[in-house]
Amino acid sequence: MYAQPQYDIAVLQITDNNFTSLKSLPYTFKKSTADLGENVYTLGFPRDEFVLGMGYVSSRTGYKGDTVQYQIDIRVNSGNSGSPLLDTKGNVLGIISGKENNVDGASFAVKSKYLIEALEAAPAEVRNDVVINKKNSLLGLSRQDQIRKIQDYVFMVKVY
Repeated sequence: MYAQPQYDIAVLQITDNNFTSLKSLPYTFKKSTADLGENVYTLGFPRDEFVLGMGYVSSRTGYKGDTVQYQIDIRVNSGNSGSPLLDTKGNVLGIISGKENNVDGASFAVKSKYLIEALEAAPAEVRNDVVINKKNSLLGLSRQDQIRKIQDYVFMVKVY
């Protein structure tokens, strides 16, 4: 495991002999800043099955003006933290990091720029075979087809 607490990011390494390595990632990380009003969606596990959330980027900064995050108008619940935030082209814009209490539609996501930095800074034994794709195989697909392709790359992490 490798963590960057200042960005609320952890890179986890799967150490399970029964785990089969996945093919290359079907998505890319968006390198430019998301546009205000840009449509986004997330897949997460606030329950024991995938839950889709849809919304838009409502601010280019997060909680109290934090420039590491976006504010997004998507209802998120416990279990959504760590879920990918994707645009309509299937690019990862960020990772869901939380929501503001007692406010509907004020959720936050760490920007992809900081995810890339965390991956690049992680020790070699943690990032092993992680390759950040330059080709997005989700581009041009309907949201339903994007979800079918990405669902094998989103995991529920249980902490005991």
